[in-house]
Amino acid sequence: MRTVRSSPRRGAAAVELAVILPLLLLLLVGVWEIGRLIQLQQIMSNAARTGARVASQGVIINADSSTTEVGTSTGTPNVTTAVSNYLLGAGITNQTGLQVTFQFIDGDTSFTDPYQGTKNQHFIVNVTMPYANLRWTNLSLINPTTLGGQCTWQMLVDAPFSVNPTLPGWTP
Repeated sequence: MRTVRSSPRRGAAAVELAVILPLLLLLLVGVWEIGRLIQLQQIMSNAARTGARVASQGVIINADSSTTEVGTSTGTPNVTTAVSNYLLGAGITNQTGLQVTFQFIDGDTSFTDPYQGTKNQHFIVNVTMPYANLRWTNLSLINPTTLGGQCTWQMLVDAPFSVNPTLPGWTP
């Protein structure tokens, strides 16, 4: 008959796990929070880029030759709606506190709407939002107050031109 000896290390693995598990969980949650923060930063930067693309048009020529002026927050289309739609598409539905700003950085900087810009004039679109509206959990390992994105672009409006309305004709 065999006798089973009791090892003095019996249960040591359970004690080691009990000591290490909180540290591993803290590390895992920290990596998760940092990953989410980086993802949100990318989403906000892309939202600013989307707003800047809309703003760079300045004036849109419609199919019937009429024009539509692109505004910062008024009219259709506008920069704020473009940013908001991008955020909705990225899954950010709570947009309370969303702030979209548009500012020219050269030329006449007193203008406040994209349609007032001239060709190749540079501008900045800033998008900010409270971090509390963006995070998934209430864990607060990382707790910035706001998160935002910024994009610098230039106006792509057409240079003014005139068209000669008289057509050339053939003379026999």
